[in-house]
Amino acid sequence: MKADPAGRVLDVIDGLSMWGAWASALCIVSILGLIVAEVLSRNFFNVSLYFAWEFSAYLMGAAFLMGAAYALRAGAQIRVNVLLENLPKPLARMLDIFATICGVLIAAYLTWALGELTWLSYVRESRSPEKSEVLRWITQFPLALGSLLFTLQTIARLGRLLRGEPGDDSRLRIGQDIE
Repeated sequence: MKADPAGRVLDVIDGLSMWGAWASALCIVSILGLIVAEVLSRNFFNVSLYFAWEFSAYLMGAAFLMGAAYALRAGAQIRVNVLLENLPKPLARMLDIFATICGVLIAAYLTWALGELTWLSYVRESRSPEKSEVLRWITQFPLALGSLLFTLQTIARLGRLLRGEPGDDSRLRIGQDIE
């Protein structure tokens, strides 16, 4: 059976969020590689890889924002449910919708701000003040892209709530919840 058009849009956003999760995992593996290379280089050759810590920081930011959309979809973000669990269901649903609308506004602003920052860095050809002098827009672009994915997933969450569906899918979580 075919999904309705809105359901197909939600599925596309979920697919993009999964792509962001894989990009996030790649960033984390890259950080591991840089740190291991730095440790080995210092211990065996007495040479520091000057770019390792700088690029690790860039990759950490990218990992955080590229994975945020998937974490939201999976319901893996830190959230205190004590209030929602103790309210009548209709009121809890309205509060969840209100909080998600606030989330959409905040995420959209973050996306706009990071997009603007990336664009200005590109136009001005801004470079890192570190020895690498990497063009800043290259390191800022994944942040803006991850923020866009998060904004889209927040909008999708709102759409699901308005359709009467759960906002997150706990089946997507990896590992165990801490109670």
